Amino acid sequence: MTFNNSLLLMVKQANGIAYNEILNKIASSYKNQNSARAALSRSLKNLESFGLVKIEGSRILITGKGTASINIEMKDKLILRLNELMKKPMNDLEEIMSLLVVLSQRSSQDADMLKNAKENSSFTVSGIEEIRKKISEKKEFLTKMDALIEKQTEKLRELNFNDSFETNANAEFVLKILELVKEISVTIESSEQGFIELLPQNWKKPAGITAEGKEFNLFFEQLKKFPSSKIIIYFAGMKIIFMGEKAYCYGAYSDVSKLR
Repeated sequence: MTFNNSLLLMVKQANGIAYNEILNKIASSYKNQNSARAALSRSLKNLESFGLVKIEGSRILITGKGTASINIEMKDKLILRLNELMKKPMNDLEEIMSLLVVLSQRSSQDADMLKNAKENSSFTVSGIEEIRKKISEKKEFLTKMDALIEKQTEKLRELNFNDSFETNANAEFVLKILELVKEISVTIESSEQGFIELLPQNWKKPAGITAEGKEFNLFFEQLKKFPSSKIIIYFAGMKIIFMGEKAYCYGAYSDVSKLR
């Protein structure tokens, strides 16, 4: 909602309001009191020039034209949106609930707003109650699905199914890898030529780049120099992608668990 419309609504709900009362309400949204005063004066001048408000002494009153204008705004921005969302309510529950809260709050304070909502809404109390019933049914379904997924997840763990996770490529994670590879070989894959050139010559073989675990700490020393490059390592059926400050791990559940 624009500042002018917010101001109109404020004047309408107060059934007339003093300049300083409005200023106090909006002051916290501005850098200082002068900025708030300038914005308010400018907006009031525009509203008065269009015949939407009138100033009588120290009070600002909304005109019939102003009331009609704000009612149209409410209908267009709130009721019409709710009408549209209520056609398929389960797709946008969060927005519907948010708008219903706004509608009920404004309607309890503004009889014209309530009248406008009644005249232009295509939904009813019973329709909203139907949404609640559907939510309850969906909740029961999701509870059942949650139990089934939990059971199947545990079964896949027992079968040592594929797993993955994302973590920070920090010192703790590096130590876990070094412990796992100390007795085996590690294959390295990278399109970053600068990184490859820094690796020991004896790692570079016709079939690819392979390092023995006992000297694999050299890999991480060079990796620090290429934080934005995508570099992959393979060992014992596992795949780890280093990119930025993150590591993405893939492998059998029991193996991946050792790195979590």
